[in-house]
Amino acid sequence: MLSRKNLHNYQKDIIEKAKSVPSMGLFLEPGLGKTTTALTIVAEQFKGTTLVVAPKRVAETVWMEESQKWEHLKHLKVAKILGTPSQRLAALKSSSNVYLVNLENLIWLLEQPKTQFNNLIIDESSRFKDPSTKRFKSLKKHLKNFERRIILTGTPTPQGMGDLWSQVGIIDLGQRLESSLTKFRTKYMHPGKRNPHTGVIYNWELNKGADAIIMDKVSDVCFSLKAKDYLELPNVSYLIHKVGITYQIRNIYDTLKKDMVAEIKGQTVTASTAATLTGKLLQFTSGAIYSEDGSWKEVHTAKLEYLESLLEESSSPTLVFYHFKHSLERIRNAFPEAVVLTDSNIQAWRDGKIRIMLAHPQSGGIGINLQCNAGQTAQTIWYDLPWSSENYIQANARIYRQGQEKPVIIHHLCVEKSIDDQVIKVLDKKITIQDALMESLK
Repeated sequence: MLSRKNLHNYQKDIIEKAKSVPSMGLFLEPGLGKTTTALTIVAEQFKGTTLVVAPKRVAETVWMEESQKWEHLKHLKVAKILGTPSQRLAALKSSSNVYLVNLENLIWLLEQPKTQFNNLIIDESSRFKDPSTKRFKSLKKHLKNFERRIILTGTPTPQGMGDLWSQVGIIDLGQRLESSLTKFRTKYMHPGKRNPHTGVIYNWELNKGADAIIMDKVSDVCFSLKAKDYLELPNVSYLIHKVGITYQIRNIYDTLKKDMVAEIKGQTVTASTAATLTGKLLQFTSGAIYSEDGSWKEVHTAKLEYLESLLEESSSPTLVFYHFKHSLERIRNAFPEAVVLTDSNIQAWRDGKIRIMLAHPQSGGIGINLQCNAGQTAQTIWYDLPWSSENYIQANARIYRQGQEKPVIIHHLCVEKSIDDQVIKVLDKKITIQDALMESLK
């Protein structure tokens, strides 16, 4: 069992800082030990009960596991407000120090009569970046009732600095970045692209120099650390593989893109809106496309063939990220030895007993440690490319984090001259999602 002296110096510095900053934001990259740091603050400084709000998989496993790994945390009693209503109520009535609730059950919890906690921790606070959600509105009504509030995330601004307003507001109740989103935008931002017919604003852009002003405003309560500055991590390589498709398949893709309709395997595929079209194009580049009834038709096997060649080139265990269910089915059909990530097979993966692990970035992208040192390298392949930079960063950090010793290679399968090129630019932060959508439809 680990002892408090095993904490890194930067963790001890944050814990000490918390004595004078009762409510704070810890913007620590994945692998820097956010959970252990927060639990130590709870154990040594918090009075009364603490509510931890986290994504489902994190709430189910991570916090409980961390509390049991450390000598100075093992006295904490942790209850999980998960499962059926009766199971949640039983956990709520228990005599515990820390109560864990997943995002989906937060509104239910806040609606329970006579439910009150002394402190609040939001794990992955970027899930609260949109103040228009029911989740945020429900929580906002109760924020002032918590004596201390801590937010944790490795990706505080996945879509830009505007994402900070609601998150920092959880900490300071609107003191630093204005009391409303409208006031925040008026002070620090200006409208970007608009609908020329309706005037609807598609996105807001920062005023020149506003990012520095915003960071200065929150610097006394928000603390950001990068893993590369504090941990000895191995080399990581990002490789983009241009996947070619045949002339015939290219013609079908171009027709769908231009006319928003195409004949595929005897079936007419139609995209009624630009947003629907971009989704269809992404499905297409992955190799299959959905019908209106939910079934799918295979269009090509280009990515599957490229995936096979990558797997043949290396014997190292390989983590493959997919997005579409049809991609999962087709990969499993092509590679029967592939295993879908679950809580029960994580250790087998780490031990090198699983050759190909398949994971969705939203289920396998947050809070899980997937370091694997069984091969010459740790290999990750993005079969389907995600629009979300947040999901992308978090998913990559499942392997490239503290405890990883072998070099990491992150592959991206990108159909050339397609919408995949635009997604890559978004992930590289060269363009915004809105710009990418416009570019992909030209």
